[in-house]
Amino acid sequence: MNDRIKKMKEDLKIGKYPLCIAKFKIANETLKETTGMPQLLRRAHIHANLLDRMPIFIEDNDLIAGVGASRPFGIEIEYEYGTWTEDEVASLKREEFTISPEDEAELYRINKELHDNSPNKNLVSALGEILGNDKELWPFMKSSCILPPWKDKKGGSGGGYAQTGMGLGPGFFLVAVDIARILNKGARSIIDECKNELEALAYYDGDCIEKKHYWESVILVYEAWIRYANKYAILALETAQTETGKRKDELLEISGICRKVPEYPAGTFREAIQAFWFTFLNVCPSPTAAAGRFDQYMYPFYRQDIDKGIISEDNVLELLMNLRIKDMKLNRISGMANRKKNSGMAKWHNWTLGGVDAEGKDTANPLTELILKAAHEVQIPHHTCTLRVHEDTDPALIVKGLEVVKSGLGLPAFVSDKSYIKFFTDNGCSIEDARDYCMTGCLDGNIPAKTRTQTVIMFIVAQAYDIFMHNGFCNYSGEMVGIETGDVASFATFEEYEAAFYKQFGYLLDLAAQRNNIEMILQRDLFPDPFRSSLMEDGIKTGKDLLNRKFGFDNASVLCAVGTINVADSLAAVKTLVFEEKKYSMRELLCAMDADWNGFEDMREDFLKAPKYGNNIKMPDQKASELYSFFAKYLRGIKQAYGGYVVPTAISITSHQPGGLAVGALPDGRKAGTILADGSMSPMQGMDKNGPLAVLESAMSINQDEYQATLLNMKFHPSALKTEDDLFKLASMIKTYLTNGGKHIQMNVFDKETLIEAQIEPEKHEEIVVRVAGYSAFFNALTREIQDEVIHRTTFEKVS
Repeated sequence: MNDRIKKMKEDLKIGKYPLCIAKFKIANETLKETTGMPQLLRRAHIHANLLDRMPIFIEDNDLIAGVGASRPFGIEIEYEYGTWTEDEVASLKREEFTISPEDEAELYRINKELHDNSPNKNLVSALGEILGNDKELWPFMKSSCILPPWKDKKGGSGGGYAQTGMGLGPGFFLVAVDIARILNKGARSIIDECKNELEALAYYDGDCIEKKHYWESVILVYEAWIRYANKYAILALETAQTETGKRKDELLEISGICRKVPEYPAGTFREAIQAFWFTFLNVCPSPTAAAGRFDQYMYPFYRQDIDKGIISEDNVLELLMNLRIKDMKLNRISGMANRKKNSGMAKWHNWTLGGVDAEGKDTANPLTELILKAAHEVQIPHHTCTLRVHEDTDPALIVKGLEVVKSGLGLPAFVSDKSYIKFFTDNGCSIEDARDYCMTGCLDGNIPAKTRTQTVIMFIVAQAYDIFMHNGFCNYSGEMVGIETGDVASFATFEEYEAAFYKQFGYLLDLAAQRNNIEMILQRDLFPDPFRSSLMEDGIKTGKDLLNRKFGFDNASVLCAVGTINVADSLAAVKTLVFEEKKYSMRELLCAMDADWNGFEDMREDFLKAPKYGNNIKMPDQKASELYSFFAKYLRGIKQAYGGYVVPTAISITSHQPGGLAVGALPDGRKAGTILADGSMSPMQGMDKNGPLAVLESAMSINQDEYQATLLNMKFHPSALKTEDDLFKLASMIKTYLTNGGKHIQMNVFDKETLIEAQIEPEKHEEIVVRVAGYSAFFNALTREIQDEVIHRTTFEKVS
């Protein structure tokens, strides 16, 4: 890490992130200016005006132009998803955020002026109008079966979003756009294609006017984008006049590059990096913005410049580290309720590395290794990286990834080409397309430009089980939420008991799927996005927004299973202690659960000692397998709004903490309100006693191919990975798991004592990074509950 990068990294340490309202003001001014226009054109004008009117600046030492907020480290208040009320803003000011008194007063003034007449509240209001008046869905929305629970019909879960980026939100669409198109053909080629379509347009079809508006919108945004890049060219040239020496030359180079890209194709690696960043800024604000297969589309530029001798590996490494630092400044924060499910300013800007090409041949290259090296040297948590692993992956590459993991970053994650490719081919994608998959969130798979995920809801399986145990009644909300499946004490056999649970489970899944459909339909009308839509497959030819078209595989509506392992362990305990050994009656169990095990301590010990998933024990592993199989197969029978089916996935982010807050005591021995099992393939914290291989055996008993993603966290003590031989043994274990049924694995390498010390004296441990779920974060930025959860994951002191 050279002096420039050291200084840029040091500059990341700030006391408070400024909340900014420049974007909020520009967007709302534009809404007034465009009253009466179709929503697609209004949104295009907002995007264009943001590119034209947002303040720009070039930071000291930066080699890549482009920022995502009006101030350094700023986070812009969003205008279109929820309202920032005084209590919600106050909650941010109590944390690591600040806002000037003038901006805060102006924010409230604009809120009051607009009230319910702007997209500021449209999605929440529209959802509330439908959900709040449905006798089944409204109790469900308050139950914490899905997160966050709603507080009221107008305010939803409370709070809005504040984000960084030059594009349009909301930012939770999981999609990888065709970035390579901009690098290789330039933005002007898309403008020209739109103009050709407009010239050829004939008014015969029912959607001809919609197409006209779409092409006009794309042109509007892209012309503004080119002006935006030229503003940086001018600024860099002006700034260069006050500089001397090396910095003057750097600014002049930046100026020349910004005159060329993104308007025209990139000709060098340096130009391609700049074109990439300008494109990435426009798919943000989004905590799930994906870089796609960065090492693949950037490699030709790298190879060409290295071979010509116009760039060195050190130059490339510096640019890659610069890129990481810039990504650290693209942040997002949400209301109080939402913050609980993604602790540590979570984001998932994922660079997918390695894997195979369309013919199935290994694609890892020198740039793959340099991206890992950049992460290793600069030691900051973002952007994240995911390494695709297949039968022919060189173990040495996995070891290079593990060296980064061992450094404390907890990245890259490792995923299975075999499982992800099978997921896509099983859903009708060609083998060639399936082999091109990438991560579009933490682990959410999509095919660049050809599939997209629109709505992902965290479904708390453990809450569904708690509702079942109380015959449809939700103790958290104090209402009937489910259906009456019978007094659990009345079931004579475990089979009857289990069948009743699955009936309740299915009913609640149906409600969650309906809620997804409602949001997807409303988003289609409210949030068209010409920029992202233009970079999908046939994005210009179709003349359709990406939310208003079908794809070959509609990976659009997703439900995410959280806390499933707690239910598997609970079912195993009930089967063993209530129905087989008959040591306790169901009535006794219910009493113990409702008392939160208080007064039933000896009984709780028995339920804690009951067989648990993660130890390669057949019965609890079978229960986990059956639960995940039911979840996946049941969703396949539920229609989603685009005509496909609801897609199963299984990741937790940090939702196992707020999800656990709502769930009562469970038969696995867990107490009410405590955290649930993390990830999806991970055992409950501390319950895996038989070593890492037993955990993998348990996870491989589950059919993970049916899932868009699964997540397995593991934690190793530094003593387990002292030597190169240790790393190669772990690499072999990872590869075996991922080529024999596993889908994903990631790990932390820390000793518990260090993390405990960081809790006691955080100022002495500012740079500790841990892997949380599908992302890494500074340990000090996490909530105490999530810190404790990471600490209490089982630590393995040897690989096997």
